[in-house]
Amino acid sequence: MSRFGTGLLVVGAALGTACVPPYEPPTASQPHAVVKLRRTYDQTAGTHLNESVDIDEHAALREGTHSGVGRAPRTDSILAHPVPGTFVVSSNFFHHETHLVQESYQESHTTYRMESYSCGTGTSYRTCSRSVPHTEYTTKYRTVPKTVEVSDGSCARAIRFAPQDQHVYLLQYTYQAPSACSLSCYEQVQSPGGGFKNLPCPAAPPQAEDD
Repeated sequence: MSRFGTGLLVVGAALGTACVPPYEPPTASQPHAVVKLRRTYDQTAGTHLNESVDIDEHAALREGTHSGVGRAPRTDSILAHPVPGTFVVSSNFFHHETHLVQESYQESHTTYRMESYSCGTGTSYRTCSRSVPHTEYTTKYRTVPKTVEVSDGSCARAIRFAPQDQHVYLLQYTYQAPSACSLSCYEQVQSPGGGFKNLPCPAAPPQAEDD
């Protein structure tokens, strides 16, 4: 786990990513690029906010917080491998509600049946009987209260570029409204005065399609 700039960075967390493998970032001693992730929101909604950043379908950042936190810009940074990659930034405002839902369950019913078997020895054969259990399962339904997550607005954008070793990049994610957001990429080059000049990120070749 690393921390740069402001905000706490969570790399490869399991929050909401049961089917998404974690991103394995390089160490500071390995070839790497620094990618800053800046998020701004023109409006907020609901009570909670989930944010995620995926790199080539691997979870690089997962953060969950109260929706009010989104009123101020936040920036996290990660170390990324200096290879072409597709970065997907998404956010979801939501609240919780308790709904009555129908769920199924299995109810068992055991009965006993008589069966015969050979119980003789040697040359003496005879038939005996015994009671054996037989269990059947029936699917039934019941109504139960369940807390569910209700979305109040979400958006996601993707961008593909080719980060280079020892270079610094800024991904600017701006959320305007539900399903309305933008994602821009800049390479930050230090200026003689000590500040940064934002240049377009280097383009990456198209992602190869699976056979």
